[in-house]
Amino acid sequence: MELRLEEKDYNILYSGKTIDTDDANYRYISSFDPNSEDDYVEALIHDAEQNFIQSVIVDREDYTYNEIEGKPEIKLNTGTILRKIGYDRGKYVIKYNFLRKKAGSYETILVDENSDRYIGDYHVMPDGTIMDGASHEDSTGKILQVKELKYFIQEISPSRNEIRIVPQKIKDNKYINSFVNLQTRNNQYTLNEAVSLHGTAQSSTAGDSKIVYVSNNEALKKNMEGGTFFINNSFIEQVIPPTPPPGEGNLFEEVDTVGTDPLVVASRFVILEETTNYFAAGEKDFNFLYNHFTNNGAQKNITIDSPLPKPKNFGLDSNATIKDVSGASADTNDGKDNVLATVAKFNRPPSEEQPTILTLGSVSSRPQNVAFEYEWTIFGFDRNRYGEGNDEEHRYDRITGRVGGSGDIIIQGESAGTLTAKGTDKKQITIEIYGGDIRLGVALRISRPAADLESSVALPHAIFIQ
Repeated sequence: MELRLEEKDYNILYSGKTIDTDDANYRYISSFDPNSEDDYVEALIHDAEQNFIQSVIVDREDYTYNEIEGKPEIKLNTGTILRKIGYDRGKYVIKYNFLRKKAGSYETILVDENSDRYIGDYHVMPDGTIMDGASHEDSTGKILQVKELKYFIQEISPSRNEIRIVPQKIKDNKYINSFVNLQTRNNQYTLNEAVSLHGTAQSSTAGDSKIVYVSNNEALKKNMEGGTFFINNSFIEQVIPPTPPPGEGNLFEEVDTVGTDPLVVASRFVILEETTNYFAAGEKDFNFLYNHFTNNGAQKNITIDSPLPKPKNFGLDSNATIKDVSGASADTNDGKDNVLATVAKFNRPPSEEQPTILTLGSVSSRPQNVAFEYEWTIFGFDRNRYGEGNDEEHRYDRITGRVGGSGDIIIQGESAGTLTAKGTDKKQITIEIYGGDIRLGVALRISRPAADLESSVALPHAIFIQ
């Protein structure tokens, strides 16, 4: 019989020998973990003569895992497994593989036209087309495609001992990183939470820093023992970055503040791109509004509930907040600023069904070696006309998320009707704006709760569809 295992592993498995995974000779082995998303059981079904019939992935509820006297034990409900796939009677030989996903998966996923992995509600049209949204009324028009989360075998070596695999066009971090890690003998894991250093196990101070305490929430594996632990910039006490000359600076991507002391975290955003062609005038980087509301960057936590630094610029009283802004001054009389001249203005599309499409991007300052949570919020007013003749009047209605053919705003990739978008490192959003005489504000909050880092900025009347 041809062995699928190396001889030393075969001898361990078929002799029933118990090994110590702390032993350097066996550290490459790690136990099956029933709680891990990457560990799973495959059942190979054969007939009584051991002719292979089919393979299935065993549902997690069909096996149990216990430790008896320190030894792991897995019990599989073979009868249930067979009946689930239609084998009600007969004699079968079942072989089980306990596997760990190193790259890819047996699952299928959905991707959009840009090959980005799609996670969310979807529906199938009568012609078989898959689209986003639970129903066609909830759809943003995004067409989806089913793909297997696997890699292609491009070439098999003449010895048939090696294969060359290539990834599909799937934009998913885990899919891509797993492929890269396959080629790397030593993989890197970045801790997500803070660590503490201690001189001894009982001490509360670092001392000689011989012991490192790591959070239980970290996904550390047994086979990481014997690896190398790095603490970046551990001997750097302070980094003082040079001040850029006036007028310089990068307003197209985020700024890495790793090493700054104190650590700099400052939220900011710009219009990166307009897919349509309705731009008329104003600042796409919102430079005036940003400096006006943050006191030239000194205030790093401005929300929609923050007060107005100069209410007369927006025709409001001192009790008003950012979320109350529906207009902006267009002259410098009485000490006002000409705010309207700086606002990013767009001409109204020729049809109510044609949106203005803008991509907003974060140009925030934050350490780029760790993940941050992003929360985007769109707010503002739509100026509408009511009545006719002498009864005609204009009112400012708060903007709404678009559902079907009603509403002002669609945030692409988000649920219909929502005006917020959240996600880890969600540095860009694309919005569709329907109608005219709309005054939009944008708020962006970035945070890393594990390190108590946070910054937010909210700019009212930043986008004006004339």
